[in-house]
Amino acid sequence: MNKAQLAMAYQACEVADLAQEAVTACPAEALERAHRVLAAAQLLVAAAARLDNPAAPADPLQLFAYEHPDEAADDVSDWLARHPAAASARDSGTTRQP
Repeated sequence: MNKAQLAMAYQACEVADLAQEAVTACPAEALERAHRVLAAAQLLVAAAARLDNPAAPADPLQLFAYEHPDEAADDVSDWLARHPAAASARDSGTTRQP
């Protein structure tokens, strides 16, 4: 996995965590949390667009993955270990359908 892919994976973990928080939030907080998910998803799209571009991202979360790839890879691996369904989908090449 190159640094751009790692940054995208790191961002995807953030999107998933924020989405989980949004759906479990009380109704008064749900909209604000959904906006956070949307903002993180937009950064995920930017990370995907950067897959063909070697320039480092400006986003601090993704920049961390570029500057500390071993630690970021460990973080993604730990995230996958805590989310077995995501790891299973990754390993089988499928995604979960609603």
